[in-house]
Formats: sequence, structure tokens, C-alpha cells
Amino acid sequence: MRTLEKAFKVLEYLMEKGEAGVTEISQKLNLSKNNVFRALITFEEHGLVEKDEETEKYKLSANAVRLGYGFTQKNSFIKLSEPVLKNLRFQLNETVNLAVLDDKKEYIVYVAEEETIKPVKVKSRLGKRFTLDATTASAKALRKAVLGESGFIFDYEYSTETELSGGACIVRDYLGKPIGAIEVLAPIYRLSLDRLKNEIEPLLKEVALELSLKLGYWD
Repeated sequence: MRTLEKAFKVLEYLMEKGEAGVTEISQKLNLSKNNVFRALITFEEHGLVEKDEETEKYKLSANAVRLGYGFTQKNSFIKLSEPVLKNLRFQLNETVNLAVLDDKKEYIVYVAEEETIKPVKVKSRLGKRFTLDATTASAKALRKAVLGESGFIFDYEYSTETELSGGACIVRDYLGKPIGAIEVLAPIYRLSLDRLKNEIEPLLKEVALELSLKLGYWD
């Protein structure tokens, strides 16, 4: 089992970095080069990663993308969220994300995105994974829900260091359990604290309730 965990850490690193060589992965994950090489060879044999023969770096292959696509197409929460995200992006003209909570309630993964058409954009979070201790708006809101806070919880992030501002509201399933969050993200000069509180919070709470009702939620 530990061997499998190490292998998936290698795959997750490639998801985050894009491409990397054996030495880099070994150093960043504190794994032996032998363990990293064996994991990469196994993934390569199964068509999940591919090697650039010139740089000797590995990256995810098209088959890995197909796995992710298959998940999004079969997940009812994501499918129901697609028109909601599009409408929000059209209404606010800012990037809108969907994050889902993993079954163990330890991580969130950004699985869908509607990007703003404005020339200045935020760095995409699509495909990124964060722990519930992270400072993203979605992680903060879902952490409160997992800890037992009731209702449609809204939280925000506002950082002069990263120059990012965002707000997120959780979505609940038919049992009332938190399953994800809808998030709006923008540069701080376009999304002030006042706008987060007066416009984004009530709007996201309304949208989150609407989506939850579609999933069978009943309070």
C-alpha cells in the first residue's frame, strides 16, 4: 500500500508541475530515484505518462486527461453545475470555479472552471488539489462545513501578497452534507472586500441553494 501511495504522489506531482525529471521528483517528494523511476515506468506502460526523449522529462499523457474527462462527464454534481458556472461568469465577468470535497473530507479538488474574458486573469486552479487547511475561499468554507457549521457557508480570501481576491459558498447534497463549493476569483483591484460582502456573498448563497435543491437537498 505504501508503494502505491508513493506512486500516486509522483502522479500528483506531475499534475501540479506539468513535467519533471526523475531527479527533481525524487528531491521534491523525498523519495529514492529508484522508487520514482519504477512508478514512472509503470504509469508509462499503462499510458498515463509519457517521456520527452530530448529533455528526459515526464508529463501526463492523453489517457490521463481522458480519465479526468470521464469523471467529470459521469459526475451529476459537475454536470448540473456547468450552466450555473457559465451564468455566473457571464453575470460577473470574473473567473468562476467549482471545487469538490473528497470522500474522506481531507481535500478539495478544483474540477471545473469558467474563465473571465478580461485581459488580466488569475492563475487557473483547474485540476489543483488543496487540503482543508488551505487559504482558498472554497477550502475555508468547506472546512467550516466539515466541522459542523450549518447552512450555506460563505468564506473569502483576500491577499495583498498574491493579489488575489475571492469568495466561495458551499453546496450540499440531498442528505444535507457538504460536497463542494462555488467560487469566484479575481485580482484584488477588481474584487474589493465591500464587493465580496455586498454582492458576491448573497449571490453565491442564492446560487448554491439553487444547485443544492437540484441535487435533492431539502431543509
